[in-house]
Amino acid sequence: MGNIWKGLALLAAIGLLLGTSAQAGTVLIVSDCNAPDVVDGDHNDDEMVTYLEGLGYTVDTSGMGKAMREGDNGPWGSSAGSADKLQALNDADLILVSRRTSSGSYDNDRKGWNELETPLVLMSGYLTRGGGQNKWGWTVGASGNAATSVETMDIDAGQTAHPFVAGVTGPVQLFDWPGDPAAAPKAVYLPNKDGTSDPVSAATVVGTFDGRTYLMDIPAGTDLDPDNGSTDKYGVTGARRAFMGHWGYDDSPTGTNGSDGGPSDFADYITADFEAVLGNAISTLIPEPGTVTMLIAGLLGLALYGWRRRK
Repeated sequence: MGNIWKGLALLAAIGLLLGTSAQAGTVLIVSDCNAPDVVDGDHNDDEMVTYLEGLGYTVDTSGMGKAMREGDNGPWGSSAGSADKLQALNDADLILVSRRTSSGSYDNDRKGWNELETPLVLMSGYLTRGGGQNKWGWTVGASGNAATSVETMDIDAGQTAHPFVAGVTGPVQLFDWPGDPAAAPKAVYLPNKDGTSDPVSAATVVGTFDGRTYLMDIPAGTDLDPDNGSTDKYGVTGARRAFMGHWGYDDSPTGTNGSDGGPSDFADYITADFEAVLGNAISTLIPEPGTVTMLIAGLLGLALYGWRRRK
């Protein structure tokens, strides 16, 4: 009977671990847009929450609604709630910083953001700026709008096997602007063209858009200061970082695209390939749905096989 009970206990452990590991992880959104459960205000990132939940992630919306902006109430502030906000950033499996963030409200805490030991995906080209631009220092210079006629990303030579672009081939259509390209909404804001705002040297540029850095992979432990000609200003990345540009969704040709009847939303004008590439970047930085489950199931299966052999 002892062996039977051991077998049942092992099977119960497998069931428990499979049940608790089925969720891919927690993604904390940093956005100036309000969370979906807020009654009034800007809800242009509601569809970002829906998108992440559709991939199987738990979404922490505590960083939405300007909650993570710098100052006394920010994560590195002095208010009573600051420690809780910093803890939430540290506890997340990944941080996703929306394009809908005002870069000037996050740059004083640049070292704090860069040195967090939580993987982070940034979608705002404004915040990549470095050197005299004084943002997060992922590039060495300024940024600007890409051409409004461009809809596709070119995968850089040698990067076709990079996990960020798994399942897509270049040129990758990421956006589908309406009608005449000249009538497109505000374009994608990215680092300036190569040679004027290059990424830090440790970064891998996976894809470009209008000749500008669009998709970028920065390893953990990257000292961002040497390339930016600074000392202890931008810090050392505490975990892997990825940048993927997004358009501003802060105006609309019709004025009616948004879920609140106003500006456009996260999901407007993007394609299935855009969603696939972003999903790849996220799942590269944290386990994708089912990966942990399959690993645990395999290990426990081997343990059960060994137990049966010993029996």
